[in-house]
Amino acid sequence: MPPKKVKKDSSLPVVLPIREDDGDRELNESIHPNLPKAPSVICIYASFRSGKSVLVNNFFLNPNFLRGKLDKVYYYSPTARNDASCKFLQDEEGVEIIDDYTDDHLNALLDFQMETPKEDRDKIAVVFDDAIQYLHSRKSAGNFLATRFRHYNIKYLFYVSQSFRALDTKVRGNSKGVIVMKIANLKELEKLDEEYGAMLGGRFIDLYNYALGDQPYSFLYINIDANPVEAYLRFERQIYPSSEFAPSKKFQSLVGTPIEENKE
Repeated sequence: MPPKKVKKDSSLPVVLPIREDDGDRELNESIHPNLPKAPSVICIYASFRSGKSVLVNNFFLNPNFLRGKLDKVYYYSPTARNDASCKFLQDEEGVEIIDDYTDDHLNALLDFQMETPKEDRDKIAVVFDDAIQYLHSRKSAGNFLATRFRHYNIKYLFYVSQSFRALDTKVRGNSKGVIVMKIANLKELEKLDEEYGAMLGGRFIDLYNYALGDQPYSFLYINIDANPVEAYLRFERQIYPSSEFAPSKKFQSLVGTPIEENKE
């Protein structure tokens, strides 16, 4: 016997979702569903010569990513102008490469955004490449930006680092997307496993090894914004949760039961 329908009480203090900003909705509808949704803080962890510059270039130069969907990109990097893999990024309209980061420069940029009427405000991305060089001070404006970036119409805020714990807790705590490329230091992998392992059903190392494989420029993408958290082989295919990678027994009660394979 089906349960009796209960009449909804409109006076109940039910929490309602906040309506998505029109600009964010339009942007998100224009990009592939596997890509990080705006607005997002994205942390990229990668060893030297692991292909991180190639990945960042793709975000802004590849039409299957974000090319043509943002008004300006501010790229803080002391090495980009001397990096052969960034030569096309330097010539891209709307991309400004800043060699020397200062809080004053960033604050001037943010002030300009706020002084512009909201309806005319640029949709921008900000990238901190090898962020530890700029954000060594916990009081740096670049660190605090991770907690308030939405106010400035920053759609994507990237932090690129070779070291997980080198990034401030404000940055790590506000990230919605995490990209792990080749990590040569096993201790760094252990730190990442400690941070994200439980979110991924105890399967972080397995997922990392699978995603990296032997392909150049490959990476593991973790969508923290999803519920439950999802992991992808690059941006091409979801691998967790999946029949390939179910949560370990220790974590099944926390993250749900494994997904069964579809049977014909």
